Amino acid sequence: MPKNPKISVIMSVYNGEKYLREAIESILNQTFTDFEFIIVNDGSTDNSLEIIQSYDDERIKIINNEKNIGLTKSLNKALKQAKGEYIARQDADDVSLPNRFEEQVKYLDEHRETAVLGTSIYKIDKDGKITGKRIVLANPGNGLVKTNLFYHGSVMFKKGVINKLGGYNELFKYSQDYELWLRIARYYEVRNLTQILYKLRSHN
Repeated sequence: MPKNPKISVIMSVYNGEKYLREAIESILNQTFTDFEFIIVNDGSTDNSLEIIQSYDDERIKIINNEKNIGLTKSLNKALKQAKGEYIARQDADDVSLPNRFEEQVKYLDEHRETAVLGTSIYKIDKDGKITGKRIVLANPGNGLVKTNLFYHGSVMFKKGVINKLGGYNELFKYSQDYELWLRIARYYEVRNLTQILYKLRSHN
């Protein structure tokens, strides 16, 4: 595993065996390769842990929760171990397009004032078929106060900012991402790439 990777990818899994391989491989197959991949198995009772352990890649680091503690606390556990300059999110049932990290790192390196960077997305169904797309606003601006204008799994943000402001608020079981973006946006610029770089899955 790289000692000081550019990116720390954080993903939490709870009983996600059905789509987990596709999610993991979409990260391992990125064109930008300087990352560590921190996967939290959040007390899964299916084969999720076995699937994660089946990958022989030094970039993968596993955190195994004996009990299910939920997404917010699991992501904070991963953040505490993250060594990268940037944090990339990935959800265990979604797919990152191969050039996602390359495009986001390029933008963040060139726009130092930006602390959070999301992307546009394809919507996919349970079989991975594209059912639509969502093109995000490049500059969420004041609209962020009214609604969440980021797709959580697509986001990359600065570890230094999180160190200053704290991680996800553990009082939030849901919308923990939205609360974090609002907190960051009070002090830093937040942006989206209008490029589609992520596939968001809808299923039961």
